[in-house]
Amino acid sequence: MKRMKKIIGCLVGVLLTVEAWAGGTLTLGSHVFTQGDSLHIELLLNLSDAKAGNAEAYLFTPVLRGAGRLQELPAVVVSGRRRARADHRQQALQPSPGYLPPYRTLYARNRKDSIIYKVSVAYSPWMEHASLVLMRERRDCCRMKMLGVEPVITDLALTSPFHVPQGQTVIPQAIIERSENATNRQETPSRPDCMLCAECTAMVTYLIPDMETQKHRSESATLYIDYPTGVYDVRREFHNNRPELEKLDSLMRPLTEGNLANISSISICGYASPDGIYKDNEILASNRARCFKEYMRATYAPGRDLYKVSSVPEDWDGLVELLQRRPMNHGDEVLSLIARTGIFEGREKQLMDMHGGTVYRELLKNYFPQLRRIRITVGYEARAFNIEEAASLIYTHPRLLSLQEMYRVAAFYRPGTEQYREIYEIAAYHFPDDVLANINAASAVIMAGDPVSARQYLNKVADDPRAWNDFGVLAYLEGDRKKAEKWFRKALGIEPEKARKNLKKMKYEE
Repeated sequence: MKRMKKIIGCLVGVLLTVEAWAGGTLTLGSHVFTQGDSLHIELLLNLSDAKAGNAEAYLFTPVLRGAGRLQELPAVVVSGRRRARADHRQQALQPSPGYLPPYRTLYARNRKDSIIYKVSVAYSPWMEHASLVLMRERRDCCRMKMLGVEPVITDLALTSPFHVPQGQTVIPQAIIERSENATNRQETPSRPDCMLCAECTAMVTYLIPDMETQKHRSESATLYIDYPTGVYDVRREFHNNRPELEKLDSLMRPLTEGNLANISSISICGYASPDGIYKDNEILASNRARCFKEYMRATYAPGRDLYKVSSVPEDWDGLVELLQRRPMNHGDEVLSLIARTGIFEGREKQLMDMHGGTVYRELLKNYFPQLRRIRITVGYEARAFNIEEAASLIYTHPRLLSLQEMYRVAAFYRPGTEQYREIYEIAAYHFPDDVLANINAASAVIMAGDPVSARQYLNKVADDPRAWNDFGVLAYLEGDRKKAEKWFRKALGIEPEKARKNLKKMKYEE
């Protein structure tokens, strides 16, 4: 995390050099292109002036930057022998989380004035217009110092592998390769001693979602807005309002910009806390909700017919929920009082007298402020997206996509890759109660070699028979053949062909 912050800090500094580098330009040539589902980067680096002392090292790290994301690539290291031994020993004794091995380490004896740098990474849509820079650092016995950043390519301007020419039907490269690999496996029987997660592709369950013809969505945001005394208008720059209103910005902008969705309704409810005179709270909550509607009409959606405005003068129900989530001393007594005493039957007065006023003071300080809020719920319908649009939205506005649109993007990646897993987990996150999304996510992470996460997804849908086959695959990977056989036999009535193949596979390996 500290290293990533350092990279971000240096890049945000508009590529200003922290310390002059005597060697000038390091990159003599560059070539970046996409092929299949991979991004290929080729650089010719001039390292003739990078001379490291025995106890120091210079690191030259290519970094991709775009759409608010960074990806650090393996570094070329020019190192003294003693520094290299110390670094190797430290990594062996205290491994750094997220450690990325160098592309190549150069010493005095095997030094070259220039080297050809070639790496391939899985392509993601954010890379299409990313920039490529070369970060320079110096490490000695005590610290790592940033020397500067050299811009290599300001805009990669890649041809996205997700682009489908108009009027053409293109089969994703990943699907072609998957089909070819399946054919090869039929010709060469698998061996039990080379069982890898990639081989799980044919074993796990993948379910096809129904077409979502109308993508009706509803999203909510809770805002804690501060107001000057006697004022109901929303003022973005007042106190802590800016970060609160930015939460609303992130909800509304995708719905009002770029023709991505149509808003069908906006509900606004203003809440006041129970302290004070009921009539005053009623006016307060009502006026703040009404004025917030005018703010939203002026800022996001002007249509009058969209809005439904309501208010809650004293949010006792919210207080009950808050006390259940965050218990306090004598909290049970407070809940009991609320349950047996009406709002206009002296409830607040009895609360103020409880335990000499200590309970009420605690509520005033730590609970009532959380009840003074605006709750916005937006109903909308997202339009249908083609594969290229979906590939971009999966990382920016995934809630606008259907499961089917997400899975169309996943088909461009090889099963077992990080991007393939990532998309299925994004789908499960945005459709947390969908059985199909959780089972498919479990299958994706199984192939990525993460049975722990797979079990977490499956446990959420353990009562659904469609999860039985994947439970069998997990047991198989854990070496429990009896348990795996039990699950596969249960799955025969759900996925007979796949379950039979899995049983046959286990029998062959005995």
